[in-house]
Amino acid sequence: MKTFSILTFLVMAACGGSPLTDAGGNDVSYEAAAMKLASVEDSQQTPESGPVSQKVIKTGNINFQSKGIGVDYEKIQKMLPAFDAYIENENQSKGYDQLNYSLTIRVPAERYDSLFASIVKLAYRLEHKNSGIQDVTAQYYDLEQRIANKKALEARYLDLLKKTANIKDILEIERSLNEIRTEIERMEGQFKYLSTQISLSTLSVNFYEILPIPDDGSPRKSFGSRLLNGLHGGWQGFLSFLVGVVTLWPFVLLISIGVFTFRKIRARLRMKN
Repeated sequence: MKTFSILTFLVMAACGGSPLTDAGGNDVSYEAAAMKLASVEDSQQTPESGPVSQKVIKTGNINFQSKGIGVDYEKIQKMLPAFDAYIENENQSKGYDQLNYSLTIRVPAERYDSLFASIVKLAYRLEHKNSGIQDVTAQYYDLEQRIANKKALEARYLDLLKKTANIKDILEIERSLNEIRTEIERMEGQFKYLSTQISLSTLSVNFYEILPIPDDGSPRKSFGSRLLNGLHGGWQGFLSFLVGVVTLWPFVLLISIGVFTFRKIRARLRMKN
């Protein structure tokens, strides 16, 4: 009733050009009346009619070792259409002795449990699995009602805009409409994302295969061959040592001369004594 009275005063003022008055006959500005209209309308909640269905978000994770990772990947790909599911994201990585696959699968909520059980059966060795449910019923219906209230307020502002002749009031109404539409777009984006999370469950599947130790392909050498290689390597090392000694011959010569001179001097000193 308060909303109707305020809206009536706004329309009468816009058409007649007279100041706005509230229910007590006091003059009020357009801005004050518009703010009161928005606050009253936005705070009103339409009572829920009948029971509401529960809204939940299902998520799960499966980790397992595969005996043949390529075969298991093909099996998962082939089974997804039967569950109306699809791979949203996938990643493959290869280490020294391990090949890994990571898949993010989206599946309709009503078929999530069946797909979860089917993939678990593929595991050669199951290492980890978990499944969780997040109840978002209150968030879903609250957001839905807020959008409906904002759209109802937008419709009333549009109706008021058609009946307003004052330029200042038109500008104020359009400013309010822009704010309301921005809020509606933001909430509709949130509602769309939430609805998608509810209708399509998320299943993360990580599986890997242990690879054999890589072989360079070269034939193994016999003991005799390795012994000959050892002797050859030792001889080459000895030759390298000799080359190094020859390279140092100036130092060896100087040391020899020094030792010889020192001995001569010491011998002379002994003879004198």
